[in-house]
Amino acid sequence: MTKNRFHKFINFGSIADRGKRARLASAVYEGLRRGSAIPMGLPNTDTGNFGTAVARITDHEALQELCAKDEEFAEQITQEILDFINTTKRAMHKTELPFALEYQLLQEFEQIGAEEFEDIWEGVEAFMSETYTRDILDPAFYAQEFRNSLAPRRARKSRKRAGFEGVKEHFTEKWKNLLERKQTEWEESYIEEHRRAYCETLYRRIEEILAMGELFDLYPGKPARLWDMSKGRFQRAHFDVLNKYAEFFRRDPSLQELADLLGRAQQTEAVFEKVPLEDSASGTERAATYTSKADLIGIHESDDLSSILPSEAVLLAEETAQFLFYKKLAEKKLQTFAYRHKTYCSREAGTCRTGWKRKETPKGPFILCIDTSGSMRGTPETIAKTLCFALLKTALRDRRACYLISFAAGIETLNLTDVAYSLDAFTGFLSQSFYGGTNPMPALHEALTMLETEAYQKADLVMISDFIMPPLDEQTRVRITAAKENKTKFHGLLIGDRTAKGVNKTMLEDFNTTWVYDVDLVDRY
Repeated sequence: MTKNRFHKFINFGSIADRGKRARLASAVYEGLRRGSAIPMGLPNTDTGNFGTAVARITDHEALQELCAKDEEFAEQITQEILDFINTTKRAMHKTELPFALEYQLLQEFEQIGAEEFEDIWEGVEAFMSETYTRDILDPAFYAQEFRNSLAPRRARKSRKRAGFEGVKEHFTEKWKNLLERKQTEWEESYIEEHRRAYCETLYRRIEEILAMGELFDLYPGKPARLWDMSKGRFQRAHFDVLNKYAEFFRRDPSLQELADLLGRAQQTEAVFEKVPLEDSASGTERAATYTSKADLIGIHESDDLSSILPSEAVLLAEETAQFLFYKKLAEKKLQTFAYRHKTYCSREAGTCRTGWKRKETPKGPFILCIDTSGSMRGTPETIAKTLCFALLKTALRDRRACYLISFAAGIETLNLTDVAYSLDAFTGFLSQSFYGGTNPMPALHEALTMLETEAYQKADLVMISDFIMPPLDEQTRVRITAAKENKTKFHGLLIGDRTAKGVNKTMLEDFNTTWVYDVDLVDRY
């Protein structure tokens, strides 16, 4: 556990002292990471009566399983439990005790002397008789003891007052103990009531993220990514809408392949970096390298576009075969020439060689432009929404920023990077009907503007449409060209017939990649 984790609770918590709060926070977190309930190593007396409640909260199989697999999630749950403790304790302080009048009566009795005893005892004795049974506290016994302590004596008169004070001390001490026990029981009952309400919410959220995790293919890996989504923002209607499109996606292998290709599109260009290799002894040897072309040694599968065989390049000449080419490219299965270049190098003992290794680069963001015009109604609308859902899954899984631009005559934008706060709007998008005319210009202008921001400067753009739309103006085409030169890739999914009247073929030619989904050939909806 990091040093500053849970520092707010440890330093400013509402229960116990700093040391005990630190031990409690550590016990909760470490227990969750082990995937077990919290053993009561810390008694209620050291945890402000919260020890039993915490043990019961963490005694939940699904919660333990998720926390054991995800450190971040265990930290989130621990923090929420500590927040529950603070919130409940503060609420408890603001709640009037049901026996507050008894505390007041005790305080008044503690202040009296022998002279005022007769004036107040009658009321105290009546209260005790109504409140406690004789086996717990017998007021008649103490009434007799008080009378004996106050009775005149012929000798050692000064001891009369001491006798009264002794009886009074014994009586008030027992009364205090009874009140403290009563307060402890009340606090435990108060905490238990709030624990039940908290657990009801907590376990419901656990069930929700399990369901959402299955939809987004994140469970059982990283539930922490979905936890904020369940904090009062998730509704059953959200799950029903998302599950509808998840089912469409599961039933359509072609959309699965397309989503996978788009998700891996930014990996098609290999980036290499120099890395240190193992220490080596001195001497001269021939080292084979594969980064320069000298001797042709055969044919292998790779994604090296500069070395592809003519039989592979010819796939680009036919529109029907382009999908196969890009699929093989993304999977590094293009037939390419293999070269090797041998050089002599001398190395000293104890020195470290360097070599080239493919660099793992983070995948960039998505900008999704979805055509929501009337011409997309029906099956194209379902396909567009399903693929949008699939790409959001990819973005969430890979922690990639995602920006949605829906367009018809105008545009609407939605930042999907923080799904927890955009879930309402996203399910609203999936639930709406497509209508209106088509004008791609505002959407492209918004996308190109986003590409100029720091967060999206390395983004790829995906447009899903039937592309039955007016031509782009020259300024927009110039901006698209500039963005492509800046490594942005423009992908288009044409839903419908590429030869249909009104399809903007010039725009498709401006894109890096275009796929065609012919709904007449595949009708699954």
